Amino acid sequence: MESIITIATVLTMYFNAANDVNAPYLYNSDFEDGVIHKIEVYEQKADNQMCAKMEYRYSYDDQGRLTTREIMRWDSSKQTWVNDVRHTYKYYKNGYNVETSKWDAARQTYDLPSEVTLYREVAPSLTSVKTFKMNAAKNDMYLVNSLLCMEDLESISDRLFA
Repeated sequence: MESIITIATVLTMYFNAANDVNAPYLYNSDFEDGVIHKIEVYEQKADNQMCAKMEYRYSYDDQGRLTTREIMRWDSSKQTWVNDVRHTYKYYKNGYNVETSKWDAARQTYDLPSEVTLYREVAPSLTSVKTFKMNAAKNDMYLVNSLLCMEDLESISDRLFA
């Protein structure tokens, strides 16, 4: 299985969001050589005032595949972006994993993944999707969802980010 979540997928997601003229959100992106590295999201209030909401930061590997997406939230009291959630993408021959980790402000680091979703191509046009969550003791993960999709892995990935 080749590249799944690519620079083009992130660009498509950005353009779909940015072109929705009825959305109450405005987007500012940081492009470099056609690659999105950061997207800032602002909410436009009824009085046309803009308020910072979220910032997404993207990292890619040398094959142009998405490796991390960090989600920051605006802290209006500190007037700065603060870490919130990180999605880490790990690629394998027949699919990929998406790990979700929350920011621990006290320790100033991301926790162990609280959720992991495995996407695996089982056969042509057949994909297995399993989601695991961390237990309360943070020492084991348990299965919360398992399904088979009669769709190829790339189509599923494209819809996740569209």
